[in-house]
Amino acid sequence: MKKLKPTVEGAFLAALTVILYLSSVYIPLFGFFLSFFCPLPVLFLVIRWDLRTGLLASGVATLIVAFSGLIPALLCISYTLIGVFLGYAIKKRYSFFEVIGFGSVVSLLSKLALIGMALALTGKNPITENLQIMEEAFQKTSQMFGNLGEDTFKQVLNMVSLALPAILVVASVFDTTLNFFLGKWVGKRIGITFPEYPAFRNWRFPVSVFWMFILSWVFVLFGGNTVFGKIGLNLQIVTQTLFIVQGVAIVYFFLSRYIQSRVIKMFILLFIVFQPLLSTILSWVGVLDTWFDFRKINVRK
Repeated sequence: MKKLKPTVEGAFLAALTVILYLSSVYIPLFGFFLSFFCPLPVLFLVIRWDLRTGLLASGVATLIVAFSGLIPALLCISYTLIGVFLGYAIKKRYSFFEVIGFGSVVSLLSKLALIGMALALTGKNPITENLQIMEEAFQKTSQMFGNLGEDTFKQVLNMVSLALPAILVVASVFDTTLNFFLGKWVGKRIGITFPEYPAFRNWRFPVSVFWMFILSWVFVLFGGNTVFGKIGLNLQIVTQTLFIVQGVAIVYFFLSRYIQSRVIKMFILLFIVFQPLLSTILSWVGVLDTWFDFRKINVRK
């Protein structure tokens, strides 16, 4: 029976992966949220059994998805790879930051491999194709309103294309972190332990992130349109995003002293993050916190 159990559970979780993936593709809007659950069945399979069982289930899920097309199969591989690595890292008792760090690297490499394979097999870059589709759709809409906002939209698309490496890095960290917390939430309900992590309000990034931030500004200011300028722009986006997260942690720390409701605190933080001026201030608060540690500011009890 011991040999049968991983086989049966692997088949069930492989089927669940296929259902989640196909639902994420074919269900409008809600499918986007389901896509973040796709790595979880394989993740739990690796934790409960072993790496081999997880890889076999991933292969089976990918073969089934392949009947709906090549690109969906490649996307399924990307999702399951994240699940396999996170499961392996958690099973081996890696620390929280090791799981997120190495998991983000795996996520990034899988995205790059996906783009490369799509380019090799179809001769088209899927990201470039999507940007062109967006531009054409906006041009048609803009013509109805006398080309209103067309120049601004082109500038945004140009910025997106220049900042693509940074966007991929940030997306990889985001989906890895989200998968970890979703897995932890599910794991708590089925008795699977995940690595502990420091309370969010105490999060601080190392000083090395600050020096990367300074280096990015040097590259941007003196690199112009050269390769160094483009590297600086991408490095700036990544480090500034990290400092926004640190700024959010600081605000959360002080809000927790006066507000008990998590819902209210989340509402306030989301409002701040999505306001351009406030999010900029937030990132600089994160930068300054590297040296001043605002959390050590004492208040009268």
